Amino acid sequence: MIQRRRNKEPTRREKRRLAILDAAREIFLQQGYGATSLHDIVSVSGGSLATLYGLFGGKAGLFRETIEQECQNFFGVLDSEDIDEQPLREALRIVARQFFDGVIQQPKMSLLRVVVAEAPQFPEVGATFYSAGPERGREMVSTYLEKQSRRGLLQVDDPVRAADVFISLVIGEYQMKVLCGEEVKLAPEEVDRHLDWVLDAFLKIYSHERLDPAMQVTGACGV
Repeated sequence: MIQRRRNKEPTRREKRRLAILDAAREIFLQQGYGATSLHDIVSVSGGSLATLYGLFGGKAGLFRETIEQECQNFFGVLDSEDIDEQPLREALRIVARQFFDGVIQQPKMSLLRVVVAEAPQFPEVGATFYSAGPERGREMVSTYLEKQSRRGLLQVDDPVRAADVFISLVIGEYQMKVLCGEEVKLAPEEVDRHLDWVLDAFLKIYSHERLDPAMQVTGACGV
């Protein structure tokens, strides 16, 4: 009975880990990577430097886990949507909307600004972000497109290049605008029109030549 009670409660170490990650995220966003010290983080999160080093190995490890947590939160939405069970166009729209919202939401873009600003001096920062974020997103999209091509719903010879095309169509000029500090405000109908254009353009390029249009709606191809 005592063992069951313990299993239901987060350990003290896990609580400390989460507190440090929360503090680190806010301070990294406010001060940048280079200007942030571990003393700054501990002063907000509580605990000790020894605990922080024990959990993360230092500032680089802490920043890496902060980025990975943010990216996991972002991509976890796509995992939970059961994309493979959706009709093709609807699935692509879900993915497109997630990427588009990620571009125009300030908290997520603030992290990207930190990475862009710090990468020349701290190359490991850029490498960590690219691996956990853009590269992972590219892999997820390319895997999905390759699967749909095998099913006969798309004609994709190079899934990675097709993923690049899809993501580029989605984020368009908006990512650069936000990185340059411009606020992107679009009415819901404007977002819908943009996503419709993205899907029309992408499917025009990659739809199978002999594909019945009804299959794009139903997602059915004998599979």
